Amino acid sequence: MYKSATLKADNSVDIVKLLSENLEVKIEKENNEYCIDIPKELGDGHIKAISFENGISLIEVDVLLNKSFRIRFKKDELNPLILLFNVESKVTHSNSSNENENKIERFESLMFSNDMKDYNTLLIHKNKATSFIKIYINRKEFEKKLDHFEDNMGSDLETIFKDVNGVNLFSYKGQYSMEISEAIDAIKNCESEGLVKSMFIESKTYEILTLHFQQYTDDLNDPKKRQILRRSTIDKVEKAAKIVNEDLAANYSVNQLAKKVGLNQNTLQSGFQHLFNSSVNDYVKSKRIIKAKELIENTDLNITEITYSIGINSRSYFSKLFKEKYKLTPKEYLDQVRKDKTA
Repeated sequence: MYKSATLKADNSVDIVKLLSENLEVKIEKENNEYCIDIPKELGDGHIKAISFENGISLIEVDVLLNKSFRIRFKKDELNPLILLFNVESKVTHSNSSNENENKIERFESLMFSNDMKDYNTLLIHKNKATSFIKIYINRKEFEKKLDHFEDNMGSDLETIFKDVNGVNLFSYKGQYSMEISEAIDAIKNCESEGLVKSMFIESKTYEILTLHFQQYTDDLNDPKKRQILRRSTIDKVEKAAKIVNEDLAANYSVNQLAKKVGLNQNTLQSGFQHLFNSSVNDYVKSKRIIKAKELIENTDLNITEITYSIGINSRSYFSKLFKEKYKLTPKEYLDQVRKDKTA
């Protein structure tokens, strides 16, 4: 069973106003932010919109619906450039020029604009925690902000932004970066109020736009030459770290560990450097020595048993690593721990 709505609007604030009428719910306004709560018969959650200067507006959606909700967006005066960043369960996008449905999964983004005869549809699926933001750019209003950068914009971005009336159909889907994910979280978790909140969200919105357009040009490169780590890649790096921590005795090579999480060696190494400021091998060594210290403190295992339990086959090598980190050999530290326990 579906709930549906057709909205004729070019910015997030007008969309929320129309949704409030369609859903027959009250709209709350605080400064330049508009918010509606989802009616109980449809589910739970809220939808917020906030507008800024130069034709930028943002809509934030956090809902859990008991009916799938299909929203058709029609052009009012012009077609904006729209960027959708999905945080949770998939949403489905389609447009009238292309019958194929485009599933936007978690940590994926979609940048698009309709043509003059086109409309687009967004499907929010029932019984799925759904969270995303959409940024609307009125390119006619935004054009004056670009005047000083026209010579340095690059042909790819110039093509997008010079279509101020949204005459051409455009669509680009990708996986967004960890930095964009952090900026989205900052918007969603902002606890400031009034002017400070508005200024903070506006700054984070521009940060997201900057990072996204950098990523868009990066995505035009050969995949092997891309410089920006995607959020989905970070998840795989974190999965690799979890595999290491759950079985320190296992002696995975970097290549084996990379294959287990679906990455190549170079990407895994870059991810560990980004997240942990360490190579894969140095991360494993550090975690093993930390675990060894815990075993010395909390078990009756001898040094040889501890050495093998953390995946190191040489007691002298273990002793060297331990002393580098804690300035004592394992035997010296064990003697100290036993002395403290009997004191």
